[in-house]
Amino acid sequence: MPDNCPECGQPVEVEVGFYYGTGYVSYALSVAVCVASLIAWWLFIGFSIYDNSIYWWLGFNGLLLLTLQPLLMRWSRTIWMAFFVRYDEDWQQGPPEGTGRVNTTFKGAI
Repeated sequence: MPDNCPECGQPVEVEVGFYYGTGYVSYALSVAVCVASLIAWWLFIGFSIYDNSIYWWLGFNGLLLLTLQPLLMRWSRTIWMAFFVRYDEDWQQGPPEGTGRVNTTFKGAI
């Protein structure tokens, strides 16, 4: 991945270890894919105790997850970053006056 967003210049690596939380998002997305494929398999093919359809679904689900893993990884990074970095429609005009990253809370305290 690039160091900065090619559109707006936002640093992609916000801080060291920032993307460790994407594992939780990726896990949730993977569970959603598994549940969706289970429901689709159940509706279109069905499960029975007299055949091996559950094992066929497990194999299909494993291949589906392996195929979708690059996409799920990118989605999880995007979702995780969206939790902490808000989109600004007026980003091209720069930050408003007086909203720099300088902490003015303790300015003149000492």
